[in-house]
Amino acid sequence: MLDSRPAYYSYSTAKGGVEGELVFVGKGTEEEFSAADVKGKIVLVQASSADPLFWLGSYSNRARRHGAVAFVVCNGSPVAFTPSHSYGRWDHSRGWQHEYPSKDESVPVVTLGSTDAMGLLHAVGRGGVRAKIEVECITEPRDGVNIRAFMPGTEKPKQRVLIHAHRDDGACNGANDNGSGAVVIMMLAKIMSKLPAPKRTIEIISTGSEEGITDGMVQYIVNREKEGTLLDAVAAFNIDMVGVGGPARIVDGGTYPDQPDHQVKHNKELNDFVETVGKEIGVHLGHLWGSWGTPEEGHLNEHGVPAMCIWKADDPNYHSDNEHVDNIDWNAVKAVAQVIGVSAWRVANDTNIVFPR
Repeated sequence: MLDSRPAYYSYSTAKGGVEGELVFVGKGTEEEFSAADVKGKIVLVQASSADPLFWLGSYSNRARRHGAVAFVVCNGSPVAFTPSHSYGRWDHSRGWQHEYPSKDESVPVVTLGSTDAMGLLHAVGRGGVRAKIEVECITEPRDGVNIRAFMPGTEKPKQRVLIHAHRDDGACNGANDNGSGAVVIMMLAKIMSKLPAPKRTIEIISTGSEEGITDGMVQYIVNREKEGTLLDAVAAFNIDMVGVGGPARIVDGGTYPDQPDHQVKHNKELNDFVETVGKEIGVHLGHLWGSWGTPEEGHLNEHGVPAMCIWKADDPNYHSDNEHVDNIDWNAVKAVAQVIGVSAWRVANDTNIVFPR
């Protein structure tokens, strides 16, 4: 028996699981599926740290169309992690129900860590290996909430500076993703509450439902647009998984599977502002481009709010049972908190600071 994890939003197998011969199909492309006989079999694909195959909705759908009974991802890191069974779409206009393949359009999806996958792939290469997979998980609608806290501004209270982090996790302990970000916004709220009131309003937001389709932030944007207050936000600072790996990186933007030609660009002027603050206080910040999406701030940028994010995307225990608090580098978390705190406080107290939209 190998240690494995189902993708979140995957469907359960029938009682007793599914069995079949294991077939390797490379990266799981349409061409690789077409070149292999997978009908009635369990397919294996190879992920890597550079290409983790995070959004598995289209892969699961492809496996079903070709007649496979289950889909196994061989992870690039030592432990089995939890990817998403969603399509990874940028366009949420059809609602969250359309973000995942239905049970009739998909197969059960699990992942293996690289230490287990190596021996299995070697055996599959010799041929004739069979396996049994049983998945028990629940996928159903649940209510979630965003939590908002305010420090009213004294001069321009309608103008808001947003500091936000999601608090849900990828079906794991979530100490880094995103316990680290949640700690940052709580500590900044505690510290800022003891300071004189800012000139602009500071809004601290703890979002839910980031994992999978960033629905918490999507709903925040929808609700603020209904109120007519979204563009009152003059800047937004997002913190996402900053306690492991390094260095901390500013996200320049990203692309999504459904729109590979559409670049979700982040606000360069705001990014430069934060990087300059980091240099002033002795915190070096790198840069990255999200090749499989952006955190929540991408949606804010696309809706006219200047937004940035500090993110560490190289946690080897990401979305796994090993993502626990003992692995967190609290000095790294503190450094990010200082950069975000100083940057946000300056914007909140200098009404002449304006970032292009």
